[in-house]
Amino acid sequence: MPLEKYGLKPEHSFEEDYASCQMAIMPNTFFEEADKGKIVFKKTTKWWFWSGGVVFDEQDNNNTTTKLEADVVIFNTGFQGKLKLQSLLPHPFNTLLVDSSDIVPLYRGVIHPLIPNMAFVGYLESVSNLRTGELRCKWLAKLADDGFKLPSIHQMLQQISDEIQVMKNTTRFYKRQCVSTFSISYTDEISQDIYG
Repeated sequence: MPLEKYGLKPEHSFEEDYASCQMAIMPNTFFEEADKGKIVFKKTTKWWFWSGGVVFDEQDNNNTTTKLEADVVIFNTGFQGKLKLQSLLPHPFNTLLVDSSDIVPLYRGVIHPLIPNMAFVGYLESVSNLRTGELRCKWLAKLADDGFKLPSIHQMLQQISDEIQVMKNTTRFYKRQCVSTFSISYTDEISQDIYG
């Protein structure tokens, strides 16, 4: 993979990723789309949104900014992603992002019932992150298109609480969120929302 070409080569070894189950799978045409300019990679420590996309400081000594038009902006937070996301959100939303068990409490693994206009795809893991990631994206698209109505905030928070309890009862490593233990019912519920 042309990781060096795009400045994506990690500082740690492939073996370390492999041993910690941190392997990523990408579509076959991922880097072809990057070559066409349809996927743009930018490393920055300072950024902000504008109505047509995102503006960010370049990581060089010239103090330049770049205004990037974008339909979708994906933040790869890497290590300690929860802390980085918390630093992006204004108060009081940043205090809601992680609950007392250190889990990001997301309804359907995508939205926090108390944080408006924001979605999170990729925090809850499963046996097949690609499959559940695709389901979550379809669910989010249908929600954004008013394709279904969400339950009450109380009902969503209760469902999140129930799922966290299942994770806690299943493994001592519950802080790494995973829907594998209830993946069939999770898939059924999210599919019911999407397809009715």
